[in-house]
Amino acid sequence: MPNVLHRRMLSRSLLTSATLLVVIAPRAHASHAPGARTLAQDTARVTHLLARATFGVRPGDIDALLAMGRDVWLEAQLDPRGRPDTALEARLSRLEAIAVPPGELLRRAANAAASARAATPSMAGDSAATAQPRARMTVVPAPRVILEELVTARLVRAVHAERQLEEVMTDFWFNHFNVFFGKGIDRYLVADYERSAIRPHVFGRFEGMLRATAKHPAMLFYLDNWTSVAPDTGSAARARTLTPRQRKRLMRGGRPVREPLARLDSAQTRRRARGLNENYARELLELHTLGVDAGFTQHDVTEVARAFTGWTFRRPTARTAARTGDAEVGFLFIPANHDRGEKTVLGRTLAAGRGIEDGEDVIRMLAAHPATARFIAAKLVERFVTDEPDADFVEELAEVYLRTAGDLREVTRALFTSERFYEVRWRGAKVKTPFELVASALRAVHAEVGPSRQLARTLNAMGHLPYTAAEPTGFPARSDDWVNSGALLARMNFALDLAGGRIDGVRIDPLTRRERGIRALGLALGSPEFQRR
Repeated sequence: MPNVLHRRMLSRSLLTSATLLVVIAPRAHASHAPGARTLAQDTARVTHLLARATFGVRPGDIDALLAMGRDVWLEAQLDPRGRPDTALEARLSRLEAIAVPPGELLRRAANAAASARAATPSMAGDSAATAQPRARMTVVPAPRVILEELVTARLVRAVHAERQLEEVMTDFWFNHFNVFFGKGIDRYLVADYERSAIRPHVFGRFEGMLRATAKHPAMLFYLDNWTSVAPDTGSAARARTLTPRQRKRLMRGGRPVREPLARLDSAQTRRRARGLNENYARELLELHTLGVDAGFTQHDVTEVARAFTGWTFRRPTARTAARTGDAEVGFLFIPANHDRGEKTVLGRTLAAGRGIEDGEDVIRMLAAHPATARFIAAKLVERFVTDEPDADFVEELAEVYLRTAGDLREVTRALFTSERFYEVRWRGAKVKTPFELVASALRAVHAEVGPSRQLARTLNAMGHLPYTAAEPTGFPARSDDWVNSGALLARMNFALDLAGGRIDGVRIDPLTRRERGIRALGLALGSPEFQRR
């Protein structure tokens, strides 16, 4: 018992000391001299920028940015392709499951399922399979393994990436266009979705990202648009799109001809009702572009859904992939499943008789809409500035969005260079999300991060395990959603485990582990400033 009491007293003493250092140290810059006041103001601005535009301040970052200049640093961050990060790529190369193309993952999954159905379990077979070497992954990884690697990659990027702003904005935009890892085959598609539909567009045009997400199999499957077909697929109008032979079959059988549609499996496809599905159309209007209060109607939702009929994805069957070697998964438009009638979206008429152009026009229309500009601007201000978006700041960013045709590089630059961003009232106004807290603590102690089930369990306990937000709204950005007794207890437990060196997959230099562990404990538990950003 004395040893336990001694350790508790020591921890409290270290915590108090660390807290005092953390809270008081920034105030050491204060002085009555004009030059010192300028330095203090610059330091405060740099600290605020790093707190919002990165996943956390590392020792030395503030001095380095002061020497470089905020504008120079920001311009370099806004052009990530000009800054190769070979060290980061080397760390990510160890994660094999998420590097496998989604089509190959699906092919392996289909083959594994077929083999499991056909195989007769035997001890000899099990032993032989176990004895085979596994230098490279040749079987389908379990969903748990894929999720662990996805979370590891997200943490490794957040902690070690030099292109921090790219990582922060990738996190923001993935959340904006959220898809849920736990839904069916999306577990095999999410890695590619982030890699090809989100990351390349964070500093491009919003329209490009909107189109990329609309056409990606992960989004098509998540919001069910892959099943959406014209309600009158058995009508004469649809029959006109078929070949003469198909038309005869249609008229003879009285039922629409089934086109090759991407599917989970034949049994599930047969159970699924075919017709118009409005899930994607509704979220496209409410969450991706205009916002729920933009004034669109249910009629607009239905018309948008009609515009996207026939938008599905190509998924070769296991038999086809085995025969041809083609396991590519990608967007597919099926003209025969498209509603070719006239449509009216937000007062604009889309002529009858067209095909994929309907959906493309809707994307262009929504990306250029003033309501979209305001909605995107408000979400950026809520995420990076304050829970209650300042109306003037929102209008400032919306104006940049409209003037530049949705250029997200320019909008991001405007966000972090505006004088409104640096107003004193916004400093420390946002509570860190659990992921931000974990990443910033690891950055603060210069930790080396690898695969860690404990970090994943910690994030899950705090309600913020990446890729697991089931709702299309993604994870919340408001501070009050993350402040409750259970979440705060989980944060304290994480800090204690980090300070005690008890987190698997996290390595801190042994020579400085004690000092850095104490600092992490003090930051995470004792400093309100560290809990906020």
